[in-house]
Amino acid sequence: MNKKGRSLKPVLLIIVMLLVSIPAVWLAIIRMEGTPPALDIELKSPFIGASRDVSVSVEDAGSGVRKVWMSLLVDGREVEILQRTFPSAGFFAGGKEKSVQVKATVSPQVLGLADGKGVLRVVAWDFSLRKWGKGNQIYLEKEIQIDTRPPTVDLISRAHNLSQGGSGVALYRLSEDCPVSGVTVGDHFFPGYGGHFSDPSLHMAFFALDYQQGRGTRLAVTAEDFAGNRSTTGLVHHINARSFRKDTINLSDNFFNAKMPDFERYFPESASGSRVDLFLKVNRELRLRDSEAIYRITSRTEKEILWDGPFLRLPRSANRARFADHRTYFYGGKVIDRQVHMGIDLAATAQSPVPAANRGKVAFAGDQGIYGNTVILDHGFGLFTLYAHLSQINVAEGQMVEKAEILGKTGKTGLAGGDHLHYSTLVQQTYVNPVEWWDAAWIQNNISAKINDAGPQ
Repeated sequence: MNKKGRSLKPVLLIIVMLLVSIPAVWLAIIRMEGTPPALDIELKSPFIGASRDVSVSVEDAGSGVRKVWMSLLVDGREVEILQRTFPSAGFFAGGKEKSVQVKATVSPQVLGLADGKGVLRVVAWDFSLRKWGKGNQIYLEKEIQIDTRPPTVDLISRAHNLSQGGSGVALYRLSEDCPVSGVTVGDHFFPGYGGHFSDPSLHMAFFALDYQQGRGTRLAVTAEDFAGNRSTTGLVHHINARSFRKDTINLSDNFFNAKMPDFERYFPESASGSRVDLFLKVNRELRLRDSEAIYRITSRTEKEILWDGPFLRLPRSANRARFADHRTYFYGGKVIDRQVHMGIDLAATAQSPVPAANRGKVAFAGDQGIYGNTVILDHGFGLFTLYAHLSQINVAEGQMVEKAEILGKTGKTGLAGGDHLHYSTLVQQTYVNPVEWWDAAWIQNNISAKINDAGPQ
C-alpha cells in the first residue's frame, strides 16, 4: 500500500467515529434528557360536589408530553377518571405537544364514590428515552373532600310584608358553613351574613324590591356550600303594589347657561356645541356612569349593624321630589328626555346643616358627577344612605360618624337647579323608598322585631 493510502486511514477512522459519536451524543443529551414535565392541578377548592371539573396543565419543552393519567382514591378504592395519550413527532423529534391542558368531569355518585376524604392523583410522562423509553415521570396528589349533600336552609323569619320599592330582612339557619347564601329577588341576589348572633349557623340578609318589582316577583333564600351544592327555599311574602308619581321638569336657557359649563369637563368634545345636546349627554351618559360608580361603592359593606332606631330626616325640610318619580323633561314645549328619580329631594333654608341619618361609616365623600358633592354612609349589612348636591363636605372616607353628626351643608352642586338635599337609601345596591326607614313603627315591625326574635345576639 502506498504512503498516500496509509495516510488516509486515520482520517477515515476519525470521520467514522464522528459520524457515530455525534448522533450518540445528541441521543444522550437531547433524547435522553432527564427533566420531568411541569404539572399543575387547577383545583381552587378541595371540595368536590355532585359534579366538578378538574383541569390539569402539563408542559415539557424538551421531549414533549406523552401521557396524562388521573384517578381518585377514596376509602382504599382507586377509580381512574382520565387517561390521555398524545402523538409522537417521530423518534428524533419527541412529542408533538409541548404544552397541554386536559379536563375531567368528576361525578362521585356516577363513579360509585361515597362522601368523605380522598386523594386526587395525577401522573404525567414525557417522550424522553430514559427508563427504557418510558420517559420522565411526574406525580402530584391533592387531598380532596367529597360532599354531594346540599345544605339545609331553615327559615326563622316567617312572614315578609313588602312594598314595591321597599325593604325587608330574612333570618335563616344553615346546616353547614356556606361561602354564599342570601335572598334572591327576581334576578337580584342579596347576600346574607353570619356573625351577628351567638349562634354561628344563624344568618341574616337585608333585601329589597326595586320600584319596578311588584306582585309576582319571586323571592327565595339560597345557600351554596364549598362543594357547590345548592339549596333554595321559597320565602313566604306579600307584596303591596305601588304606583309612582309622574313629574314634569321644564328646562330653560337660563338653567342650561348656568349649569352646563360645569359639565364640559366630562364631555369636552361637546363644549362648543348645543347646550341641549350637552344636557342630554349629562342626563343620560353621565347619570349612567354615576350609577355604576355608586354600584361599585355600595358593593362592599361592613358585616355588622351600625345603625340604631329610625333614620333622621333633614330637619325642617319640605319634600320637593319623591322616590321613583317618573320625570319627563320639557324644553321649548317638547319632550327631550325621561328619567326616574331614585331618591327624595328635601329643601330647607340654603346651606342647611345635613345630619347623618344614622350611625355609619363613610364609604364615599367627594364629587360624583350629576350628584355633585356627595357623601355615602355604610350602615352595615348592605344598608346605605346617600347625601347629594352638598355645598360643603365635613367628613372623610373611612370615618365613623354618629347619628345626627353633621356631614356637610345643603347646596346646588351637580345637576341641581336650586339649593336642596338629594337623599337616597340603598339596600345591597338597590334604591329603596327612604320613607320606610324614617318610620320607627315600620322599622320595629319589619326589621327589629324579626332580628330580636331570631335569637341572642
